Amino acid sequence: MAGVGENGGKTELSNDATCGLGELRIRHPVGTFPVTPASLISLRAIGENQQLVSGIGIDWGPGSGVLSISAARIKAMSMVYGLEVVPDNVEIARENAVANGVAKKTQFIHSDSFLPFEPTDQRTVASLKGTVQFVLANPPSSDGDDGFSFRRRVLQESREFLRNSGVVFLSISSQYGGQRIKRLSDEAPGFDHSGVLATTDWVPFDLKRRDLLECLKNYANEERRGGLEYEFVLPGEPTKDLVNAQAALAHYERTGESSLSKWQTHLFTYGG
Repeated sequence: MAGVGENGGKTELSNDATCGLGELRIRHPVGTFPVTPASLISLRAIGENQQLVSGIGIDWGPGSGVLSISAARIKAMSMVYGLEVVPDNVEIARENAVANGVAKKTQFIHSDSFLPFEPTDQRTVASLKGTVQFVLANPPSSDGDDGFSFRRRVLQESREFLRNSGVVFLSISSQYGGQRIKRLSDEAPGFDHSGVLATTDWVPFDLKRRDLLECLKNYANEERRGGLEYEFVLPGEPTKDLVNAQAALAHYERTGESSLSKWQTHLFTYGG
């Protein structure tokens, strides 16, 4: 990935990779993905849309903190709260905030979605209700369903925290399909889907990554259960005709080739 390098257990991001938000050095837990394609697209969305990022923000599931730290670099941001369910990630995100000079503008909290585990942190997060201008979320695929539940949860639970006209930058790769994305606003009344902030071109949904292969298998099972279809493009297909997850999985099992998707960050605006 351009502008991204590995050095001594840290990921180094150039000023170009952060879209003008400065160089970053991010330490990450061993065995985890330091900066995924979805993270890079979220970085681009932040850097290219700084006019939407101000005041108080929440990063839902910040991991090692790269997106929180990048958002905190924006002058109009007063504080970014990172709500993270994995305790080790909380500690690493705090260290990364110090190393990248934004410790005073970030606070990382051990939390299950918007509900922290510690009473003091619960009071802190509760005090944010109705004050938040910006929510950032790059959720993983959920297990045991259509993979979309965390994204629904982000929108549904962020409503009581957002100010009127507050925004959510939500990572949604294109394989989830237009129908699921369209339904999000219906499932979280008060939100309007305001379009795509940043996207890749068609790129491989890299099935050499075990987590993405498991996602594709789960998507195919969801279709077999009668759920909404997913949307992929077969590699080398000049017309870019869409195929569903079952076809993408069958193609991989037959050829070893990953089908194509687009990593994207979508904008949702809260109307209050």
